[in-house]
Amino acid sequence: MISLVCVWLVWDCAGGKTKNAGRNIGLLLSVAIILALAGLYKLEPVSAQGLDFHLAASVAICAILIQGIYLVGLVHHGVRGLGLFLLPATALPLLLLPFLPDEPYVRIHTTSLIETSHLLISLLAYALLTLATLHALMHLMLARALKRKHLGRLMQALPSLMEIETHMYAQLRWAAWLLGIGILTGLGWQWVEMSHFTIASHKVILALFSWAVLLVLLFMRRHASWSSRRASFMVLAAYVLLLLAYFGVKLVQFWRI
Repeated sequence: MISLVCVWLVWDCAGGKTKNAGRNIGLLLSVAIILALAGLYKLEPVSAQGLDFHLAASVAICAILIQGIYLVGLVHHGVRGLGLFLLPATALPLLLLPFLPDEPYVRIHTTSLIETSHLLISLLAYALLTLATLHALMHLMLARALKRKHLGRLMQALPSLMEIETHMYAQLRWAAWLLGIGILTGLGWQWVEMSHFTIASHKVILALFSWAVLLVLLFMRRHASWSSRRASFMVLAAYVLLLLAYFGVKLVQFWRI
């Protein structure tokens, strides 16, 4: 709820009321993150054997990571407009936590350092790709508004197209690195635990496809002229693939049962 209050403050800034707005948003968001961390502690994600992650804990950690990265950007770069998209996207899943399934089929128990590292790195990669996806959506919306020469209050609150694109590609580079490391640590954990690789699993295949999309996008950005609109759609495609790999497979398994 505090995150949604921050959304209202960001929207108020778009109307020209900017006095102490950045500081107030930063303070409220810090309180929201602290409360989310307290709630995560109540979920007891750490056990004596390792991490005990159910779906609710994974969603909470992703939300905390995303809001934390946004808070850093708010303090150092003044990126308030992003909050109109990012904060609702993280607040609503937190509100839905009590309704998420808490069954053994959607729980992850880590028993080794490499498995724990794989899980945390993968969640961080997902958080960064979520930020890049929100930037891609903003880019599409702002480009369309500029083309139609109709800039409403929402569009005026957003950064410029160049700023959006710069932040998006910076996040994509980090997400690609972390996702690659996450895939390698996941395969390493498979070898340590089972003495073989299970590359044909849905999770690995979807994660590899998502990583391939990111690599192609970054390569084309570096070595060829590349349509920003096409790049934004590719970011959305990579995000959907990773979302299905991390959460979709678990939910499908639960619904089958």
